[in-house]
Amino acid sequence: MIARRTLIGASIAAVAAPFLLTSLERTASASTPAVLDVELANNSSSDTVYAYVLGLDLNQGNQWAFLEADGSTLYHPPSPAAPGAALGADCAITLPARGAASRRISLPYLASGRIYFSIGSKLTFLINPGPGIAMPSVANPSDPNIATSYSFCEFTYDTTQLYANISYVDFASVPISFNLQTSGQGTQTVQGLAAGGLETVAAALRTQAASDGGDWAKLIVPNSSGGTLRVLSPNTAIASNPALFSGYLDSYINQVWTKYQSTDLVIDTQASWGSTTGRVSGGVLSFPGVGSFAKPSTAAVFNCSAAPFTTGNDEMGNLSARLAAAFNRTTILDNPNQPDGENPALFYQQPHSNHYARILHQTATDHLGYAFPYDDVHPAGVDFEGRVQSSVPTVWTITAGGSSGGSTTPPSSPPPTQGGGTSAFATIQAEAYTSQSGTQTETTGDAGGGQDVGWIANGDWLGYAGVDFGSGGATQFRARVASGAAAGVSGLVQVCLDSPTAAPVGSFAVGSTGGWQTWQTVPATISRVTGTHTVYLTFASGQPADFVNINWFTFAAS
Repeated sequence: MIARRTLIGASIAAVAAPFLLTSLERTASASTPAVLDVELANNSSSDTVYAYVLGLDLNQGNQWAFLEADGSTLYHPPSPAAPGAALGADCAITLPARGAASRRISLPYLASGRIYFSIGSKLTFLINPGPGIAMPSVANPSDPNIATSYSFCEFTYDTTQLYANISYVDFASVPISFNLQTSGQGTQTVQGLAAGGLETVAAALRTQAASDGGDWAKLIVPNSSGGTLRVLSPNTAIASNPALFSGYLDSYINQVWTKYQSTDLVIDTQASWGSTTGRVSGGVLSFPGVGSFAKPSTAAVFNCSAAPFTTGNDEMGNLSARLAAAFNRTTILDNPNQPDGENPALFYQQPHSNHYARILHQTATDHLGYAFPYDDVHPAGVDFEGRVQSSVPTVWTITAGGSSGGSTTPPSSPPPTQGGGTSAFATIQAEAYTSQSGTQTETTGDAGGGQDVGWIANGDWLGYAGVDFGSGGATQFRARVASGAAAGVSGLVQVCLDSPTAAPVGSFAVGSTGGWQTWQTVPATISRVTGTHTVYLTFASGQPADFVNINWFTFAAS
């Protein structure tokens, strides 16, 4: 896991950067292609869209480089004599008109990279001595790009893998979605915000502000026509106006500090240090032999790197990341064992929480995407941050303007694999079972329509023949579930192979989601599965009552 930091709106020199993977984080494999095919597609409402691709050139000593307008030539800006120099080359890659065929570019090895998309006009990048790149900044009112609609995604592409994610850490604006084709590992997708999703986010923030009196509506930046240009994260907004959200989380933070005066807080560093136990004493949360944390402020929680949090790649840095995630998700008061990541339905449930992150996850078509700096804190094999990652990438398609249709389900007809089975990496509709026991289908109220499978209780199962995991295999499982079960009624959704009585390769727990048609997407880690199998979803509960409905499920590679 990468303890990631995002650098925004500043002159960035070629130093150790957040997306430059260390040798310990790389997997041994054959080298990836020296140049990766990338397709840039326009699904926006405009025929005028530009892309900018930049990063640290791994073949030239980690110098900053841009792809030029031809989409293949690298340009290394020289160090100017004074700050604010022009870029010096045309690096605006013009996308096709909306709905037209995508444009293919060639991506070389670049680390700590970004791909920007701007709508209607080009972006301005300035060069400072070093050289350093002055990135577009949404926090600087005098920035030359302040009135332009733009977004970016982040990536590193090196000899070992492609790793990329959609980021809302600083702001949300132009929707971006991913489709990554790989050799032998299926297709990975991150759907991001749907077209029109930004206005949905803005409306939800206004509703939240009316509900709790917080400054959520002040995160919305309008455009010249009265719509939404972008939505700032709390951290970005506070950087410009420190008075925002003053004391908003203080009551929750105080309750946490009180609880852990008499209760152990156990944090799994998910690294070689293992789990560490701390308690609050004298107003300080101490982890003996490691370090301590003063009580954080609301601004520090949203920022994730202001004192008392640290950002080093050491044990304190790992503790900081997990503490910051637990505070943003407001799970630390209820769960003394962190990170809490098995059931994201439990995140953001306190009246005062990081509702920006909650709303973005709820609005994103597949509920994925970085919404605060440590949104990559989770159990191994689970993905909240909206990443694609592969050591064998073949074609990476990035679409500006959002996934079409706004459905919370990917396409309903999974494509067959070369072997004639159903791809494990496509979306498998629950009602497409080839065998079952004890269940019934019904019309679903979930977005996308169709049917779901309900009346599921202990001992029931669903079978799906010919599911092909390929040679690379899968270590992740994700399912769309709903539950109107009574208080105290819950159960497990389990994945078994080739027999409904086989030992599960993975599972997740589910209780009431608030209604039989109140849908949530829940991830789980599974043991690596390769080859072709009959997949059985089996259901176990300590109570006889129905406890879950299921609409669809899918698998993913780690």
